[in-house]
Amino acid sequence: MTEKANNGPDTPTPEELRARVEGTREELGQTVEALAAKADVKARTQEKAAAAKQKAAEAAGLAHDRTTAAREKATEAAGRAQEMATEAAGRAQEKATEAAGRAQEKAAEAAGQAQEKATAAKEKAVEAAGAAQEKAVHLLRSARESTPEPVREKAAQAAAAANRNRALVAAGAAALAVAFVLVRRSGGRR
Repeated sequence: MTEKANNGPDTPTPEELRARVEGTREELGQTVEALAAKADVKARTQEKAAAAKQKAAEAAGLAHDRTTAAREKATEAAGRAQEMATEAAGRAQEKATEAAGRAQEKAAEAAGQAQEKATAAKEKAVEAAGAAQEKAVHLLRSARESTPEPVREKAAQAAAAANRNRALVAAGAAALAVAFVLVRRSGGRR
């Protein structure tokens, strides 16, 4: 009876005390595990290192993809530039050939009538061709300085082809100049 007399309405029973102790032990165990996880610097460092390594690998993959895409675009641009340069050189050569043919016909007709005037006009045409060539060289240098290296290489190949045909281009320009002078003079006599 003394046990019950000591126990008041607020005094817990031994079973309640054991349950409380068990609950406190579980809470304490969880707290110890959490503290141990936080205190395990090596494991946390390894986790962070693995995460950083993963991010670095992803960044390297992205950089590789971007580099590959840029190379492909540069290759495409160089191909298009080469095609355009080849087409332009072909058209210029065709036009120069046609113009040279027409100019030679007209120059031959007018040569019998005005040999001295044709010679003077031819000299002016050669000077104009030289000036045009200098201007073309200047423009080529400007273009070369602002053009990417792969495009420059293709342009150099096109320029070499034009240099091989320089005499034909100069003769065509001279014939055009002679024809122009003769046409203007014959138009003024009418």
